[in-house]
Amino acid sequence: MELYNLTDKKKYEVNIPSGTGEFYSTCPACSHNRKPINQKKRCFSWNRTKSIGHCYHCGNSFVEFKEREQLNTSTPKPLNPSTPKPINYINPKYLKLSLGLASNFGTFLKSIFDEEELKQILEDYQLGMTKDNSVIYWYIDKENRIRSGKIMQYNPKTGKRVKSGVSWVHSQLKKQGMISEDWKFTRCLFGEHLLTKYPNRNVFLVEGEKTAIICSIYFPDSIWLATGGSEMLSENVCHSLRGRKVLVIADSDKMIEWEEKIKDINHNLNLNLKPYEKFNILLSKEQKEKGWDLADYFLNG
Repeated sequence: MELYNLTDKKKYEVNIPSGTGEFYSTCPACSHNRKPINQKKRCFSWNRTKSIGHCYHCGNSFVEFKEREQLNTSTPKPLNPSTPKPINYINPKYLKLSLGLASNFGTFLKSIFDEEELKQILEDYQLGMTKDNSVIYWYIDKENRIRSGKIMQYNPKTGKRVKSGVSWVHSQLKKQGMISEDWKFTRCLFGEHLLTKYPNRNVFLVEGEKTAIICSIYFPDSIWLATGGSEMLSENVCHSLRGRKVLVIADSDKMIEWEEKIKDINHNLNLNLKPYEKFNILLSKEQKEKGWDLADYFLNG
């Protein structure tokens, strides 16, 4: 199929098989210019229903080439508004400045894990801290680029969240004039960078960042990722899971809802996500009513 690049206004030949849903391949515009280790990465996505495409690396957008594009290259047909836009990233210096376990959440972790386990948590999840002892959950994608950092406060004794709201590093940087006002946050999975670090490990997906971190110590030979919220399980954040078998463990009060989402995501993205239904059997009626997650089960069960 001939594709028309709306950015450089050139034609590219791409072999796209028939079918429905998303098709992933190397990008015809940029893959050959990337480092050898990255040239085979499938950064190009083509929606076979809408006949539009996008590269998540170079940000170029594509449509199927037609004669009118050739005749009117100065004003190409605009892309569907829902097409993903280029992704913004946070300067790594902010992560480096924040690294440490001196947050209230870090204090809680120190009360239940030993020094070697704490070292592994910090090495894998790159936890940060703020001046008021909040924790920063850095969201780092498969390319090891920092999307943003989620700032949350915890009780240092119980490990429970303090209901003071959630903030984000990019929001704070905007307030300080460190990044532009039009900087847009594009979400990825928490811990997504570990998919690159540990290419052969089993993968688990849970809701909360805290749950992922705690479970990573109980099951150190697996990768533990988090969506960052019950409403955050979506196709947009699951692209990185292509080619991996993933066991999804929802919080006890979200199992039915997540099972339906998983069906749609698997179908539309051709992924291999499977819900772990046995977790519900392990919980008592009272624990289910409280919406226990896997971390609650290990710490209090």
